[in-house]
Parts: sequence; structure tokens; C-alpha cells
Amino acid sequence: MILKLVFAMGLLSIAPFNSASKTIPPSPEIVKFYTNIPEKNNWVTVPEGTKEITITVEALNTETVLFWLIPTGTETWNERILIGYDIKDDGDNFFSLTWKVSGPLLNHLEVQAIGETGMAGASLNITSNP
Repeated sequence: MILKLVFAMGLLSIAPFNSASKTIPPSPEIVKFYTNIPEKNNWVTVPEGTKEITITVEALNTETVLFWLIPTGTETWNERILIGYDIKDDGDNFFSLTWKVSGPLLNHLEVQAIGETGMAGASLNITSNP
């Protein structure tokens, strides 16, 4: 009996709890982030004539993924444009966006995985051929 109590106390000590005595879910984690155009040295070079790009994110502990286009340069976060989002609705860990490309590109493509306990981000550089 005492051994069972000691074992149960040990399990309780390793599980995270919040003030309401609930287990805290894990933070969002981006496992993979890629486009249908191959990446080379963290750059995606969009071929001339491309009309759409599919962006895919595999993220754990995530409910929503936001897709942002941010100008290159310093301190440009406030100039970002939300190009889309995907909300978890099918039970898997994959989120995607088919983005209609318009005009030349020289930007950062940023994704934000948002979950119950926080947010995770990742980015790629994206440019277009002349």
C-alpha cells in the first residue's frame, strides 16, 4: 500500500499543473515548414509565371497557423501582411495554404503556430525570378 502511494506521489511530481490543478498542455512546436517549390539555403526562388504556391506546416499542439509575408530589411514586422491562416479541423497535425502570388517577391515568409499554451514561429526567405 505504501509503495503504491509513493509511486503515485512520484507520478504527480513530474506532471505539470496550473493553479486550477489541471495538466498544462505542451507548447506548440513546428516540426516541418516548406513550400511546393524547393528551398535552397533557406531561400525559395519562385519561377517566373508561377501563379500559386502551396505552403505546408506540420505542427504539434497547434490549433491555428497564421501565414505572414514580411518585407526584407530591419524592423519590418509592423509592415507584415497576413496572407492566410488554417485552423485545425481534421485531427491531423498538418496545416496548409494555397497562396495566389501577385507581383515580384523579396520577402520573408513567416508562419506562427498558435496553441492553447503559446506560440511558435518559423520563417523562410522567398524571392521571385525576374
